[in-house]
Amino acid sequence: MPTLVSLALGKGLDLLGTALGQWLPVLLLAAGIAGAWLYRRAQATPPEPPRVRHFTLLRTESADGAPVRYETTRPTGTKIAQWVEGRQRLYELTDVQLEDGSYAAEPLDHQ
Repeated sequence: MPTLVSLALGKGLDLLGTALGQWLPVLLLAAGIAGAWLYRRAQATPPEPPRVRHFTLLRTESADGAPVRYETTRPTGTKIAQWVEGRQRLYELTDVQLEDGSYAAEPLDHQ
């Protein structure tokens, strides 16, 4: 009886091998690529859209005495050049939030 089972299994595998033949590796490769693509697509998170943030340029005043404000979607750590009081000054955007809800932009030229 065990010989009949092994013979039947052997014949069944032979039929599978001859039916798929040389296409079996191609089918397995295609299934692997499709599975990897679906897995990555399911795991990917959509990027966060840029949001406008308001920065206060520290140690500055506008003509009415209020601090100078700057709006941008750039990330913190970005260096910007702004014209303040008739000259160009360099600032770095920070993630420090001030009392009024805006973020601080630190002066880098300290003059």
